[in-house]
Amino acid sequence: MGIFEFLIATVPVVLFFSIPLYAINISHKQKQQKLEIRKIQEEKALEQIRQENFLIENKQMQLELDRMKAEREKGRLEDDRASRWLIQDTEEKKTEKNPS
Repeated sequence: MGIFEFLIATVPVVLFFSIPLYAINISHKQKQQKLEIRKIQEEKALEQIRQENFLIENKQMQLELDRMKAEREKGRLEDDRASRWLIQDTEEKKTEKNPS
């Protein structure tokens, strides 16, 4: 048996088995790509949720900060009113003690 006869016998066998192997390989690559696309879509959705959560947290923190500022300002006004009365009370007590 010569090399030519060997090639004639083996080439069709190799071609016969290589076509299904090629199809299996292509199918596997397509499945991998679909999984990668799904993974990227899920990561994108997760990142959008994270961004929305970040914005909501910032709004909540801003509202809390505004509320604290309003309470602090209200407290300052009340302290100013109370300190004015305190000053007037002490002045009145001084004038009662020293009616000069």
